[in-house]
Amino acid sequence: MFTTRTFILLVVLLLLGACQSQPDLSQPPEIVYGEDVCTECGMIISEARFASAYYTQDGEARIFDDIGGMLTHHAENQEDVAQLWVHDYETEEWIVAEEAFYVSGEELHTPMGFGVVAFSDQARAQNFAEQSQAMVMTLDGLMDKYMQGGDIH
Repeated sequence: MFTTRTFILLVVLLLLGACQSQPDLSQPPEIVYGEDVCTECGMIISEARFASAYYTQDGEARIFDDIGGMLTHHAENQEDVAQLWVHDYETEEWIVAEEAFYVSGEELHTPMGFGVVAFSDQARAQNFAEQSQAMVMTLDGLMDKYMQGGDIH
């Protein structure tokens, strides 16, 4: 038997549960560098310039210490992704992954050895690629290369 007090308490609890905020899927998940661990490899994420992330459509954050780790995780799990995010290698600003230009090369040293960094500007990416004996590609090109051979550099 419900009392008025119990009923009010249940209504308040239901309202509080409904008011819990969902993450803004149009923004990258927050990463606490030096503390948070990579979803793919479990290592601590320490450098923003290599980090990447996404939210699933269900609002679950996935964070990575290497762009290649994000691509591997996504390919293996085929999650419904709201938006992929990467950092500009030089400025460390977040970039929507589809808008970035990627430099991929064996001589690039990244946390998990995938050898891929991102830039928000094509000219800066091209300049860096020339200095690094690497190649510039789009996200689609990078993913195609990964899916064809499993190696992105």
